[in-house]
Amino acid sequence: MLVDDFEKHLSASGLAFEPAAVGAATYLVIKDVPVSGGTHAGKTCNVAIKRTIENPWVPESAVHVKPHLVPMGQVASQGSPLGEEWQYLSRRFDRPPTPKSFLAHIFTVLAEL
Repeated sequence: MLVDDFEKHLSASGLAFEPAAVGAATYLVIKDVPVSGGTHAGKTCNVAIKRTIENPWVPESAVHVKPHLVPMGQVASQGSPLGEEWQYLSRRFDRPPTPKSFLAHIFTVLAEL
């Protein structure tokens, strides 16, 4: 899978996204991602993932969210390089990366909080 494949899947799923540069790194910011379960069900948040151009693209085990969804330092969270308003959630992604499986992973991470 390439990051371009994931971006095409986001578009086909009706999710808007944009790049965000942080130093030498680029992140893919997905706008208004719906939270389907957990304590934040019914809310939306922005989600960022590191965008790299490797072939194949292997997503990092980091999901960045804005606004913070859990108290900082709990549930494997910490500050994000994207800024104070962002929260880094450390979450492993152990399945073969496909656009559909990675988007499902993001939805699952949000629903489990």
